[in-house]
Amino acid sequence: MAAFGNLFSWLFEGVYRGDDDGARHLEAIRALQPQRDDAFEHAYLYSCLSVLDTKAQALLSYDGILMAASSITLSMFSRDITTGSVLVFSSLAVSGISSALCLNVVWVHWTDTGELENSDDLFLKLLHVRNRRTLSYRISWIIAQLAAILLLLGVVLERRVA
Repeated sequence: MAAFGNLFSWLFEGVYRGDDDGARHLEAIRALQPQRDDAFEHAYLYSCLSVLDTKAQALLSYDGILMAASSITLSMFSRDITTGSVLVFSSLAVSGISSALCLNVVWVHWTDTGELENSDDLFLKLLHVRNRRTLSYRISWIIAQLAAILLLLGVVLERRVA
């Protein structure tokens, strides 16, 4: 049970729930800047989104490799349905789910004029976008690791049978 609690804490690390936590986080960001300037918060939050985009692109590549490896592996197995082939097929499906979650992370978000006119609302909205994408990325990462484990277990089980 403690391991589940640690996973839950890791999943939500740095993700602020509620407007009060978000406002406190924005104040902490503002305290980092050399002078009062809304451009600093905007640049900081967009740089966080850029980091997530880069990580999600790498994870999409990883998922693509897992999907290709699963497909190739399945083509080399016999036509009979075995535990190994079910695990490898599951790896293929789970990699697809991970990829779909990554696509949510790299979705383009542009700040429109109305949002720029009210910077506090804008920064809270960007923080919500960052939080949602962070959770999507982390869940996708866990799912991708599950896909890799399923692929390896499927290959090992299939080799033991053969």
